[in-house]
Amino acid sequence: MIHVNLTSTALSEEKKPDYIVLDSSNALSVILGSSYCMERCFINRKDCWHKFMILNGSIHDKEFILKVIMDAVYPIDLIPVMYKEEGEDTCFLARNCGTAIERLCRSSLVIDIPNGPSLTLRIVLGFAHINDIHLNMQWNLIKVIGKRFNKDTKYLDLSNYHRDPDLCDLIFCPLSQPKILQYVLNAVKSALPLVTSLNLSHNDIHSVKSLEALWQFKLLAKLDLRHNMVKYVKDLAVLQPIKLCELLLDQNPLCQYFDSEYPYISAVRRLLPSLLKLDGVVLGPPGFHRPRRNFLLPPEDSSLADQFIRHYFTLYDCSNRKKLEGLYHSDALFSLTATYLPAQSTSNTARLTEYTIESRNLLKLCDYTKSLKLLYHGSEAILATLCKLPRSEHDPYSFRVDLVHSAFGILISVTGVFREPATIKTPLIRSFCRVFVLVQIGPREFQIANETLHVKNATTKEAEEAFKIPKPPIRQKLTPGNPVNMNESDKEHLTKILSQLTEMNVKWSRKCLEESKWDIKKATTVFTELYKMSKIPPEAFSNL
Repeated sequence: MIHVNLTSTALSEEKKPDYIVLDSSNALSVILGSSYCMERCFINRKDCWHKFMILNGSIHDKEFILKVIMDAVYPIDLIPVMYKEEGEDTCFLARNCGTAIERLCRSSLVIDIPNGPSLTLRIVLGFAHINDIHLNMQWNLIKVIGKRFNKDTKYLDLSNYHRDPDLCDLIFCPLSQPKILQYVLNAVKSALPLVTSLNLSHNDIHSVKSLEALWQFKLLAKLDLRHNMVKYVKDLAVLQPIKLCELLLDQNPLCQYFDSEYPYISAVRRLLPSLLKLDGVVLGPPGFHRPRRNFLLPPEDSSLADQFIRHYFTLYDCSNRKKLEGLYHSDALFSLTATYLPAQSTSNTARLTEYTIESRNLLKLCDYTKSLKLLYHGSEAILATLCKLPRSEHDPYSFRVDLVHSAFGILISVTGVFREPATIKTPLIRSFCRVFVLVQIGPREFQIANETLHVKNATTKEAEEAFKIPKPPIRQKLTPGNPVNMNESDKEHLTKILSQLTEMNVKWSRKCLEESKWDIKKATTVFTELYKMSKIPPEAFSNL
């Protein structure tokens, strides 16, 4: 409950004699001068709230301003509360922050911003007594933590923690600040000691030193650190005592230092030998070469994989699959397996009969003479088999592509989901994995020498996430780089896609596309490069 008007600048006479205002004219003197004992006394009082005013702060995003100020005093503690606008200015309260105030005074309460106007502060010392503003910070933090905990799965989601609607209007609590991260993790330990899976993604975490607090979590098996700012693999050594089974590190700066998958895996496993999964993929034995991940592909291989997948699945989903004929080598081999997954939302309508009769699962075959019969040899036999399978529509946004390139050929693994055209109200959602072995037959010309296809009914999660992003309509000679050929609907659709891919808000996604002349591939590349260099401002990801 709040008992003070935040526009007030004085306390009742019973609580304190007067308030003191620090601004750029006297801030440095408080630190260097000898006649400012009263100001220093107020700065260090622990029974007061101090009011921080940001002059002309309303022109900036709240999160941007607060992070700039907190970075300016780092590693000193400062926890802003009750941020609000007062005309063209903005303000917040903080307490127990004397050292932080002194640090700001050394720069005369002016904080320089690269490529932008400086922030000028004014601080009202002793703005309110702690008894005038009742704010139980720990209670609010634990309330949000409890809301984000799944008791059944023991999963705690602290992603984008400082943006939680039950928290951001009251306390600015970014986990990018090491002491705040440590404080929150200690609060988690006291409230939820049985956490087995923890999500810390999208928190702009630079230093993982504060993750030492996780040593108390004896049951923690999975940690998600995606979309943070961890720079070096060696920093992960702090996680060694936890004995993690699974770790997610995608979209951290440390990924850019590896040009292939094997050294990346080796470096992480050297520090965390207990890992069984890294970035969602099961790890093989030490020394085992695993297919490369998409974001680590060399550009030339990535381009080849993109072209092949786009061309193949466009033809496969068309009404006449015989158009695939030229893609298969005359001596190619093909086999198919099918698996039924029980206890999924798709289980009751799985209907995998068309696939199981062609399934060459050697562990389930009763008649081993079929092991040769169901291994199709030659492009003609393969096409005949593919044409017998049900019509399909694949979701390209569900695809995960792995690639291995050697002197003997290229192996491309594609996993994702597809649906069969609805003869009933609800389309049948399938999950698939296709592994292609391509051999080169000419300059930049390849054919499929071997393919294995595995089909199963989609898991509940796969079905829920399938086809969330609609495929762009096929338009006559639509040139992405020429906005003249695009109507407003096309632009809105591309904006939505880029926003989904980058997690930027609509305003910044559209701005990025406009500057890239509506070429989404170029826009994605520009975003990736700027993100690696930390040149995308926080407001690009804000939904406020």
